[in-house]
Parts: sequence; C-alpha cells; structure tokens
Amino acid sequence: MAKVGPVRIAVIGAGPIGLEAALYARLNGFPVAIYDRGGIAEHIRRWGHTRLFTPFGSNITSPGLKAILHDKPSRTLPAESDIITGREFREAYLVPLGESEQLLESLHLEHTVLHIGRISSIKKSEPDDPRRPFRLLVRDVKGQERIDSAEIVLDCSGTYGTPTWLGDGNIPAMGESAARSQIAAGLEDVLGERKGYYAGRSVALVGDGYSAATTMCGLATLAEEHPATWVFWLTHGPRGQPLPRFPNDPFRERDRLAAKANSLATRCDGNLEFHAQTVLDEVIGHGVDKGFRVAGRSNGKPVSWEVERIIGNVGYRPDRSLCAGLRVDEPTGTIETREPGYFILGAKSWGHDSGFLLRDGFEQIKQAFIAITGNSRLDLYGKKAA
Repeated sequence: MAKVGPVRIAVIGAGPIGLEAALYARLNGFPVAIYDRGGIAEHIRRWGHTRLFTPFGSNITSPGLKAILHDKPSRTLPAESDIITGREFREAYLVPLGESEQLLESLHLEHTVLHIGRISSIKKSEPDDPRRPFRLLVRDVKGQERIDSAEIVLDCSGTYGTPTWLGDGNIPAMGESAARSQIAAGLEDVLGERKGYYAGRSVALVGDGYSAATTMCGLATLAEEHPATWVFWLTHGPRGQPLPRFPNDPFRERDRLAAKANSLATRCDGNLEFHAQTVLDEVIGHGVDKGFRVAGRSNGKPVSWEVERIIGNVGYRPDRSLCAGLRVDEPTGTIETREPGYFILGAKSWGHDSGFLLRDGFEQIKQAFIAITGNSRLDLYGKKAA
C-alpha cells in the first residue's frame, strides 16, 4: 500500500512497539490514537521483576530518547550497556515516552478495542473499495462503547494476553479450560509478590523455553529457603539439557540462564524432578486452592501427578478475534496482511515464534511507514538524539 497524506492511524497496544510506532506516525504528521485495555506497557509491568536479555541501548530508539529528553533534559537514564529489569525499563523509558508531549494526547488507556471492521458502502452500486476506513468498536474505562474510525491500523497488541494451551497438539488438556483461571501463565514473581503462594507447595512447571527456565531458577532458590517446595518440571523436548546454548551468545544473560537451568535439570537439584518428552492429556482442578491432577505421557508411558500449583510457561499465541471479520491470516513474520492498511507489528507478527526482539520491531515500524507513505528512503531511526 502506498498512500500519502494525513490519514488517521489507530495503534492497538501501548507497549514498546505500539508507543514507538505511534511516535513514528506523529513525527511524520499523522493523527494518531493509541488504545490499550490497561496502562502503559501493562504486560511488561506484569513481568517487570525479570531481567531483560538485551541491554538498554538495544531497546530504545533515537526519536523516543529525544522525546523524553525534550520534556525533561535532566532525566537520568540507564547506560546503553546496562542490563535492567522490565520494571526498570518501563519506569525509565516507556512511561515517560507514553506521557511525553508527543504522545500524551493520543493515549486512550483502559480503552479496549473489541472489534475492527470496515465501513460499508452506502450504495450497492458502489464498488467494494478496500480503502474504506476501518471501524473500531471501543469500550472505555466506564464501560461505555463507541465507534472510532481510522484509515490505517497498526496492531501492536502482542501475545502476552493469550497463552498457549498446555494440552498435546496445542489444544486444551481435558479439564484445562475449566481450571484456566487457577493456572498461572506468565512469569510469576516467585521470589517477590508471589512468594507466599508458592513457598512450601508442590508445583508443576510446564514448558522448556527461557520463561520456564527463569521460573525454574526462581523456584529452586525458593526451595532453598522453604525445603517443602517441590517442582515437577515437564517439557516436550528430549532428555538432557532442556535449553539450547549458542557459541559466543551475544546475550550473556540468556546464556547464564540456560546454563543454570540446564544444570538444575540434569542434576535434579533444588527439590526438582525433571521429566522430558512429556505431553499432557489432563489438567483437572479440584477447586480453588485445592490443587490439581496433571496426567499425560512421558516417553510414551502414562504418568500423573497431584500438585498444588501449576505454572504454564509454554509460550503465547496471537489472538485474531479482534480482526475476525477482516482478511487477516495467521501471522507468520510479515507485517502486511491481505487487508489493505492493516499491519501487524511486534511479537504478534511472529505468531508462535518466541524469538522476537524489540530491535526487530523497530525495523518493522520503519518498513510499515515506508509502505504507508510510499517513501522508500524514510528512516527516522538513522538520526541520533540530540
């Protein structure tokens, strides 16, 4: 799509990519509205206790830095090489960016976009023009609904709100849907706010990625202080080390995490049982705070456990219900869709692939605005902040 002019842009999601995309739009003269069902970087706030793999300098842009320093030149920021937590990143950069002079009036926090469609042709004789504006059904913080419109939609809503099911074949295990509200699906703060919930409990941890590794390391530390804590780590992968390690990994924090988690798994330290090649068929909740029965197959043999807590770190999936009436297919890594003017940016664009980095999103933003403006030389990220 190549379209020049002050068209209205709707950004869904006030996370890092949504804010940066909205800023890019504003700097190019586009009217922008940013919608988020929560607050600024709400998902990052939820896992804010976790340290990032990438340094601070890799997670910011020159326009973003310029915007927050324009409002407060004396602002103290982390060094570009600093490895900080999600909470520190949110407070140091994302919240000031969202509240900056450039973006504050565009923010619609605690506003949920329920559905997105196209404005219909008034007359049947009119051609079906795919460039008709989008209609957004929006519910505000008071529960009142309204219709907003935009010519361009940048879907930066992410995937954190839609965790993958625990059952084999990417479908719910038997009983899982009923027990969903009792199953933790994100990065739990097991050494902080949620410590009392897990200390001294039996826990089934499902997943074999870096989120699961982070949780496992936290639970192992918790077990040192509360020996009654016991963890069943269930993974799909083969026996041995659950996480890959990369020669000369540029992200040292990632490599340290993989090494520690692999050591726990292979030695079964920290009150841990490690069960590789395990798939789940049943996740039966016995009632609120009454535990679960977890059953499936490990190496093809039937297995089951009775546990008090479940943490599912099996990844996330894109939710397409927002645009169900549009020609938007399952994301596979590209930003443009079959629906003209509808772009998917950020982690959601990568579908089930969890390897997305913010620098990938910044490149997506640049490419999206090249498509929107038709200017192949447009690159605001090539300029350094003053």
